[in-house]
Amino acid sequence: MTLNEGDYVTGKGIPVGEYLGVNELTEGAMFHKIYDVSKKATHYVPIESEGSLRKLPSKSTIMKNLKIFEKDQTIDIGEVDGSRYRYFNEKLDKMTFKAEIEVLHDLVVLKKDKSTSVSENKLLISLREKVVNEMSHILASNSKEVEGLLTLQ
Repeated sequence: MTLNEGDYVTGKGIPVGEYLGVNELTEGAMFHKIYDVSKKATHYVPIESEGSLRKLPSKSTIMKNLKIFEKDQTIDIGEVDGSRYRYFNEKLDKMTFKAEIEVLHDLVVLKKDKSTSVSENKLLISLREKVVNEMSHILASNSKEVEGLLTLQ
C-alpha cells in the first residue's frame, strides 16, 4: 500500500488518523508518523507494521458497500465450519473496509434474529463504534446519521 502525506488511515489503536510521512526516530529505525484526529495525539508505527494500517475508503466506496444493508440475510454464515466468532475475526484480520461492513451486516442480521453469542455481541458493539467513527469522518456526518445508514432496510 502506498501512503501519501495527508491520507487518512486507520489501524489498531488508531480510529482515524492523518498520515504525516516517514520519520527516523532512532539510528536507522523508520516509523510512519500518524496524527490521531480523535485523540489529538501523534502515533509512530514501525515500517514493518504497515500491514496494520489501511487507508480510509472514499465516499463512493462507502456508499457502494452500504448497499449490503438492503439484504435481510447473512452473506456466508451457512458456509462456516466451527466458531462464527473466530470466522468473523479472521475475516476482520484482512483489514479491508468491505470485510468490516460484511461482518457488521452479518452481526446485525444475527442480532435481529436474536442468535448472537455474547462474544459476537461484543464484537458487534466494538465494530459498529469503529465503523461509525470512520464513516462519520469521511461522510462529514454526525454519528446518529451514520448509525441510520448501518441499519437493515
